[in-house]
Amino acid sequence: MIGRHIKLYLAMQSANLRSHMAYPLNFAIGVLSITFLGLSFILVSWVITQKVPIINGWSTYELIFMTSLRRTTHGIFIAFFVQSWFLDSLIRNGEFDRFLVRPLNPMFSFAAHNIQIYGFGDMLAGIIGLAVSMAHIPDWTFGKIVYLLVIVFSGAAIEWSLQMLIGCMVFWTLQGGAMRNILDQLLAQFTRYPLSIYNGALQVLLTFVLPVAFISYYPSSFLLGNRSDSTFSPLLMYLTPLVALLLVSVTYFVWTKGLNAYKGAGT
Repeated sequence: MIGRHIKLYLAMQSANLRSHMAYPLNFAIGVLSITFLGLSFILVSWVITQKVPIINGWSTYELIFMTSLRRTTHGIFIAFFVQSWFLDSLIRNGEFDRFLVRPLNPMFSFAAHNIQIYGFGDMLAGIIGLAVSMAHIPDWTFGKIVYLLVIVFSGAAIEWSLQMLIGCMVFWTLQGGAMRNILDQLLAQFTRYPLSIYNGALQVLLTFVLPVAFISYYPSSFLLGNRSDSTFSPLLMYLTPLVALLLVSVTYFVWTKGLNAYKGAGT
């Protein structure tokens, strides 16, 4: 069953990708423009550390690594799961019902109905940033690189879960844009620098309420050996995959409850 769904998902996303690539120049320009934009965000970390070489114990390339890790996971989210941003408009416009009448799990059908090419630009920028920073950071092992891959997909799952949890509010309210804007700002502003530079209230918020610190800060602390900088407990550095699994489970539960409460938008 899982294998069948994987094949079906790949086939559907392959068709979506081919539709975007029907205009190759458009596709290339779109991806490259977002790549350069993503690299500019990463470059900001480098510029800042030219004036302040060490930020709370984090060096230039360690900050670039953390920023690039966030950019990579965000790229995966944008490429494959950005449709969660548009759940409210799909429901209000009456377009969501088509996912309910297909002979597929509604969440699977919803997740596979779109691919966003701009996410590939973010991914490419993040991968370039990771490669450059890792070349200047010693002690990389095969095990660490494998764990980094796990972290990348776990971080994408965390962002997807948080976005979907907010998106699922639309099943009851038909609105969710305001909360999504707040989450987007939190993700953009507070995943680029060490959590330890912020005050205690923000550290609690970004660890235990909206756990965006598990996307880049805590795994970077582990991978880069900055254990003394870890906030609250060193154990948190190892929990990103577990947090991702927990959030995905909670998200699916809330999604199911939302579907049961859904009565259509009245259009």
